[in-house]
Amino acid sequence: MGGGVDGNGSGRVASKVLKVPSKRGLDVLAQLLDDYQANSSAGELFNEYFDRNGEKYFYDLLKPLTDLSNLQAEDYIDWGQEEKFSTAIGVGECAGVLIDLVSTLFLEAEEKLALAWDSFENKAFADSLYFSYSARIHTAKALLLDQGVSCNTQAGILGDFDKHFAPETLGHENGVGFQEETLQINQQEPSESFGFQYFSRSAEILEKARVYRQTKNN
Repeated sequence: MGGGVDGNGSGRVASKVLKVPSKRGLDVLAQLLDDYQANSSAGELFNEYFDRNGEKYFYDLLKPLTDLSNLQAEDYIDWGQEEKFSTAIGVGECAGVLIDLVSTLFLEAEEKLALAWDSFENKAFADSLYFSYSARIHTAKALLLDQGVSCNTQAGILGDFDKHFAPETLGHENGVGFQEETLQINQQEPSESFGFQYFSRSAEILEKARVYRQTKNN
């Protein structure tokens, strides 16, 4: 969301807010347009509306559409097809896509950290923690995917990472694993000191993950 060009010809890259089943694309569009129509100011363009509310607002707005527990049989039939789709990982071209996806996840983690720092500087410490947490999830998912471990839920990523990687991989100490350290966000108030600590450690985790992957692949 939020991509496009302004009146001066400058471009802006869209932000990846969340993932939904493709068959719910029209539901997403309807939800966004209804919300924009009901809550935007007079003459306010959608990207201005997006900037004013922030990514977290739209994440919360659309989150119910990510629930997979109520999918219908027809949701598993892709657009224009008659058979249920299936997923598979192969070699060759698919392997190249896998490598690109790992790199993309690292880049997305960087973007989340940039948003975290912007929020921190604006004293929005709860938002900063949310973005730092998201950066950790993207980082862990990248390493898991690089190992051939497929997981899509945040709970799955947190649990699987400690199963497949030793604590020292990302510099965890004193027997505290990735999941336990990451979920400290649920046990602390969104203060300035904790927000800075959590952000700094999230940036360190991303850097250590990149070094680990580079070392492993050399």
